[in-house]
Amino acid sequence: MDIAIPEIVKENTITFGIGLTVALIGVAVRVVKGLIDFYEEVFVKRYFKRLISLNEHLDEESVSGRYLKLLKENEIFRLASGVKSTPENNNILMEIYILGVASNGELKRLSQYIRSDNMKAAVEVDWFDKLQFTYSFFAATFLFLFGMIMGSANIVMGTGVESIAGFFVMIMFILIAAVVGRDYRTYRILKRVRERLVSLNMVANPDISIQWNFNRLLRAHKIN
Repeated sequence: MDIAIPEIVKENTITFGIGLTVALIGVAVRVVKGLIDFYEEVFVKRYFKRLISLNEHLDEESVSGRYLKLLKENEIFRLASGVKSTPENNNILMEIYILGVASNGELKRLSQYIRSDNMKAAVEVDWFDKLQFTYSFFAATFLFLFGMIMGSANIVMGTGVESIAGFFVMIMFILIAAVVGRDYRTYRILKRVRERLVSLNMVANPDISIQWNFNRLLRAHKIN
């Protein structure tokens, strides 16, 4: 069984090859991150059991007892949300959850961009984060379109078996695009949460942009 290759792909083999290679880098990064997250989750569970064991032999009013109590509370949040951060930052993330602004599953995705600043949330996105958001969007779009082109060609022009193969090729690339597009979806979540927090006057830096502001760049260029 052969997979039919559309003419547009044949005529632009190098372009599609480079695009596919660059887009699939995101898949490799996601796999590595997933393995690291799995290891950390297993480690935290073991660590938490040790904390409970230690706490049983300490006076809760002692310095060590108070320290372990705070540490245990922090690790409970880490176990529940997957977030590894300072107690202060964890408190603001829990407040965001309690307000109903973000779900528990979204907290981990937002944690690297949100920190506590005088009881408010400071949303911090640097140029590399913006680059990740942009890459994620274009790579996912490319993979989705590539999958649609490859799959559609086999579904329309192929035999019964080739049509089924084309359908699976399309589904495979859509799933890969979903993996690569995770960072862009995180950006959309961050944008929504930030706008909601701004309306609640809970953002310490409401004037900071979380994505490329091309109008500002153009104005700055004109001034120079």
